[in-house]
Amino acid sequence: MPYPAGFTPFYTELDLLSNSVVDLIDENKLDEAEAASKRLLREYPDQVDGFERLGQVHEARGKWSEAASNYQKAADFARTMPGFAPETIEYYLSKAKKMREEKK
Repeated sequence: MPYPAGFTPFYTELDLLSNSVVDLIDENKLDEAEAASKRLLREYPDQVDGFERLGQVHEARGKWSEAASNYQKAADFARTMPGFAPETIEYYLSKAKKMREEKK
């Protein structure tokens, strides 16, 4: 989506690190993506990104149980923090459920 004229997006270190995980997954650099996800968890424990990104890494590896666990952790985290829309929590729960079903 193009930005309005004169608008310059501002990305925080959190944004850059979180987005790098998606890029690394797209490049099939899953070890690096996992390391970056764990760094997110370590450096930004008050953010949901680490759980979500680690779930994405495990999903890319076909590790359904680990992916489900991290998506569930993301949902649990979102439930305890103000500002998360019910749709966001439901998204994480649906991802966890889908990964559990993949395992079967």
